[in-house]
Amino acid sequence: MSAKEIVRKELRQGPIAYNFQWNRTNHEILGRLQGDLASLWAHLSTICSGKIPSAAFSDPFYTRASSLKFSKMTPASRVGLRRRLMKHGLLTSQSESDLVSIIRTYHRAVNSSNYAADHSIVQQFILDDPLTIAVEVPVWSDAYRLSGHIDLLRFVDNHIQVCDYKPGPLDSTQGRFLESLPQVSAYGEMMAHHLASTLRTALEAPLLPRITCCIFDTHSCWQFGAELFVNLRALGLIEGV
Repeated sequence: MSAKEIVRKELRQGPIAYNFQWNRTNHEILGRLQGDLASLWAHLSTICSGKIPSAAFSDPFYTRASSLKFSKMTPASRVGLRRRLMKHGLLTSQSESDLVSIIRTYHRAVNSSNYAADHSIVQQFILDDPLTIAVEVPVWSDAYRLSGHIDLLRFVDNHIQVCDYKPGPLDSTQGRFLESLPQVSAYGEMMAHHLASTLRTALEAPLLPRITCCIFDTHSCWQFGAELFVNLRALGLIEGV
């Protein structure tokens, strides 16, 4: 994959720089003229043009999605929440996900025997994974006064896949992933809003975009719908928004 087939743009959220990258070749091959992929093309083009609200990433009254937490609950209540979500099919865990397989391969390639390489390893997706469209993708919401950057955007099984890499040891996977549900579900909700706000009728897209959220490491992958954020917030389970 030559460098000029990938659009790159440095973005900032406060003092932190993010290297947004868009593999337009992958996007073209997957499709960009209809449905959610057309809406996503329009959104990523907006980012490339610099037409994103600077206040969302600099105003102290906007909350970073990565700082969202669950409201105070006992450890038992948190375990109970995870079990209820899984029982009702709102959350699934897959140890054989393609995300897990890919990230394991990348770890072996860089001789990371502890399988805990930092986020820089996610950049390899933009080069080698044909289902990856973009990395470090900015999202924002005036309604929630939230903003953040999605680690990885893919297109899998006719769904936009909003992915966040949370590395760490096997014995802490469930705890890490559970704590990340408010953040990653917020990413999914904001991306759904961006895609739904395009000219969906003209793009022959369904009213609501099809989005799956994923939290993954080298051990497992949790999947859930973008609507989880709205449900958790309605139950008063998220602090900071």
